[in-house]
Order: sequence, then C-alpha cells, then structure tokens
Amino acid sequence: MRNSSSKSSYRKRQALAIALFVISPWFAGCFPNRHSFTARSQPVAYSDSSSCFDQIQKSDTPESKCFEDIDQGVSPLDLDLTKLTADNTLDMSLEQAIQIALANSKVMRDLGGTVLRAPQTSTSTNDPGLVFTDPRFGEEAALAEFDAIVTSSAFFENNDRRLNNRFFGNQGVFKQDLHNYQVGISKRSATGSTMSVRNLTTYDANNQLSNAIGASAFEQYIESEIRQPLLQGAGTEFNRIAGPGARPGQINGFLIGRVRTDISITDFERAVRDLVADVENAYWDLHFAFRDLEAKVDARDIALVTAKKLEAQAATQGTGDAAQAMEQYYRFESDVIDSVNGRPVDGTRVNNGSSGGTFRGTGGLRVSERRLRLILGMTINDGKLIRTTDEPTEAPVLYDWDSSSGEAVLQREEVRRQRWVVKQRELELIANRNFLRPQLDVIGRYRFRGFGKDLINYEGKSNAVSNLMDGDYQEWQAGIEYTLPVGFRKAFTAVRNSELGLRRDIEILKEQERVVLYGLSNAMNEMKRSFDSMQVQEKRLGEIVRQLNSLQAKWESGQDPALDVLLETHRRLLDARLRYHQSRIEYVLAIRNVEFEKGSLLEFCNVNLAR
Repeated sequence: MRNSSSKSSYRKRQALAIALFVISPWFAGCFPNRHSFTARSQPVAYSDSSSCFDQIQKSDTPESKCFEDIDQGVSPLDLDLTKLTADNTLDMSLEQAIQIALANSKVMRDLGGTVLRAPQTSTSTNDPGLVFTDPRFGEEAALAEFDAIVTSSAFFENNDRRLNNRFFGNQGVFKQDLHNYQVGISKRSATGSTMSVRNLTTYDANNQLSNAIGASAFEQYIESEIRQPLLQGAGTEFNRIAGPGARPGQINGFLIGRVRTDISITDFERAVRDLVADVENAYWDLHFAFRDLEAKVDARDIALVTAKKLEAQAATQGTGDAAQAMEQYYRFESDVIDSVNGRPVDGTRVNNGSSGGTFRGTGGLRVSERRLRLILGMTINDGKLIRTTDEPTEAPVLYDWDSSSGEAVLQREEVRRQRWVVKQRELELIANRNFLRPQLDVIGRYRFRGFGKDLINYEGKSNAVSNLMDGDYQEWQAGIEYTLPVGFRKAFTAVRNSELGLRRDIEILKEQERVVLYGLSNAMNEMKRSFDSMQVQEKRLGEIVRQLNSLQAKWESGQDPALDVLLETHRRLLDARLRYHQSRIEYVLAIRNVEFEKGSLLEFCNVNLAR
C-alpha cells in the first residue's frame, strides 16, 4: 500500500508539472510591465512652452556599413568665373552627358525633387528585379506552386489506458508503444491534377492478448494517389493564369506574374526615358545660359563704350547724355550678374508644359550647371565648370503624320503599360469565369501493403518489406467528388468585378491614346513654329546688326545719332540675340519632343535596355 500510494503521488506530481509546462506559454507576456506602465501613467504638464517637446525622445540616426559617404565637393563660391581656363572647365557633348547619367543612375533622377518629396515613388534599377523576385506575387513565386514537395514525419506514442472491456489489451489494461514513420512526395501539374506517392511504416508493440505473431509487429504500405479536376480548376489555361489553390478574386498564376514583370519593365523604361529627356533639358538649358551670358556681356561692353564716349563729350559740351548711357550700362551689368548666377527657379523638365518638357530659358549659368550635375550624378561643386560643346541643329526635319501617329499609339511607354494592364484584366476575367463551374474531381488511389514481425531481416524470413514486395495485399480506391456552391454568389461577384475593371482600363487606354496623339500633334506643330521663328529671328538679328553698324559709322564720321535710338538699338540687339538662341533650342527640343511622343526617344539617343 505504501509503495502504491507513493507511486500514485509521484504520478500526480508528474502530471501537475507537465500541465504547468504546457499552459505556461499561454500566460507569458499577458501581464503589463510595471515599470513601463508606471512611467507612462505619469501626468504630463504643458505649463511651459518647451515642456511638451521635452517629452519627445528622438532615436539616434541609424548607422550601417551600407551607407556611403557622399563627396561633398567644394564651396560653390570657390569657382572664379573670371579665370575660366582649360584647367577649370570641362567640355561635354550631349552624348557624353547621357552616357554619364546612365552610368551613375541607380535611382532614376528627375529635376523636380521627387526623390526628396516622395522617395517611395522613385524608380531604381532594382525595381524590375524586385517585382520578379516578389515571394508573394512574382513569377518565381507562382512557378514554385508547381514544384514537387517532399514531406516526412515521425511520431512516437506511449499509451497506457484502463478500459471497461476485458477483451481489449490484458483484462482491460492496454499498454502500447506506437511509432509512425511517413515519407512522401507530391506535385501539382499544369492541368490541375495533384499526384502524390507516400510510404508509411507503423511499429506497434502492445499487450493485446489476441496478437497473432507476438507483442510487436511492423506494417508497411506504399500508396499512390491522383486527383484530377474535370470542371472547376481544370485545364492548363486556368492553372497558368490563376495558379494552384486560387480563389475567386485571388488570381496569382504564372501568367499574371509575368504580366506584372512586364509592367515593371515598362515602368523602368519610362523612367529611363524621362531621365534621358531631363538630361537633354538640363544640357540645353546650360547651353542657353552660356549664350545668354555672352549676349549680355557684349551688350554691357557696348553700353560701356558708348557711355565713355558720351562722358568725353560731356567734359567739353556739358550734356547729360552720359548719365543716360551709364544707366543703361548698369542695367546691363545687373543682367550679367543675374545671368552668371541665376536664381533657384524651375528650368526645363519633363511634364512641364509638355510631356518631354517645354523650354523655359530662365538663364543663370551657375544654376543651370549645377542642375546638369545633379541629373548626371556628378559632384555638385568640384571646382570646374561644365561647358557644352554641341550646337542645336538648324536643318529642317519633317515627320509623316500617319506613320508617326501609328508609331506613337503602339510604342509610347504609358500606352504599352496600359495595354499590359488590360491584358492582366483579361486574364483575371478568364480565370474568374472558371469559378462559375461546379467542382468535380476524379480521385484514384492504389496501395501495396506488407506485414511482418520485423521490418527487414537478412535471414530470408518473412518481414514487412518482403511481404509488401510480394504483392499479396493490394488495395485500390476510385471515386468522384462533387461540390456545388448554391448560387455562385462569390464567383459571380468576382466575374462582375473583373468585367468592370476591364471596361475601365480599356476606356483609360483609349483616353491615353487620344492624349498621346494630342501631344504628338502639339510637338509637330511646335517644331514647325520654332523652325519658322528661328529663321525669322536670324533675319531680324541681321537687320539690327546692320542698323547698329550704320549708327556706329555715323558716330565715327562725326555725325551724332540720336541717343535714344542708339540705346534702344543696343537693347533690341540683346533681345534679338537672346530670341535667336532661344528659338534654336526650342527647335531642337521640339524635334526631341516628337521622338518622345512617338515612344522612340531611347532609340533616337542610341540607348538600349538589356535584361
């Protein structure tokens, strides 16, 4: 009795310890931290204006080996523009600028500061790879659903029971050691079928009095199974679109993943196109800044010469014309200062007046040069000044409207992207219509069984494996399984949603094509206007130069021209020179914008994208 009582007490303590061990994780973490709760429960006083800010504790700036130090260069005031020599200038062609920008751009830069305002919308060279390798919606994730899956398990049981049945166990007391070992492989096919092969080994040692071959025995069987859907979920088209295990409205097959990758590639191509366009915008802005500075310096110098001549006359004749001439000189000097330094205002950039960018001509050599450095990914200030070497073309260029408009609606990046979106909607509609069918699956299973006292032995005696290989015990099962959701409410909703989404995206595609044709029409008309204006401005500049030479000749011959006419001619000369250079750049940008609207800008600039 004493031994039985101590044994019962021991088992009770053992059972209590196991129970506490099992339930302890359920209570872990459920009680509040007393220290943190007390600290947070303290009242916060706002009597002092700075006390509310004292409650905010900022974390230290994160540091990582991934962060690289940016070359900060030199101060923008260290460059002396009065000593522009070959040592502190950097000649650059437009082609070189594009090459530098593409080589330095891991993130597709723009001139609108998007990377600061909305960095999550910036496009990088990693974006197509991120979409392709997305473990939820990428192509590889969709294909992985068709990979073979190997499963294995091993479970061990020790059973000790008292039953109200004398024929079970030994007089109703049942003791058992049970081991289950399982290994198998399963795979889904593109037709929707699921195939599996598995092997199960069971070891059973118990005290059952009616055991035929002793207290322990092994059971072994190999089973193959196939399940093939005939209606819902059947066919390679559905499974390539929706993927295994799809549900209404949750379509994530390989073809959908492929479309997502194509959309991301088109987005990347569009970002590269905008980058190239902004490089050209910044390049021609800088080119105009040089021409603007040259024209204003020349006008200032001419005004200074005129003022000095009038000052010499004033010393003898006592007229006040010198003051008027000096006023114009200081006016031009102020223009030179502005032309050298510029002001931080928007220059020419994409989606500013037109898709490719409408020339603004704000001038400002230093600002335009820094803007070009920004888009090229170069050091903002390095003690040198970039000098443009290319000149805008003046050759007439003609485009055929029919071929250009057809090319635009097919090749424009935004339109191509929307076509992929429409394709995705079409695939989703095909897949969702499949859910309007009932589910009818054919199931087949075949099994070989083996039984013996041992699993394997080498003495030729009967064992579970050899018994299985003899094929004495074979089983099979065949049948069908039918499932019908009454009303198909969810399936009909998914189909209706796909139809509405498809109609919406088709209408968006039509409007995009209209907008592209509108932009192409504007670009071609702007090209004609700027070319005609360039020819007229060149003639105008020639006439003003001829008038100024005539006035200078009169002055040198002793005839004093009217001062107002002379000073006004100086101003008109400056305006004509600026308008002539502006019209040249407007013409070259108009040609670029036609290629932009056609979707052929990268090809026009000899830029190729490789996967």
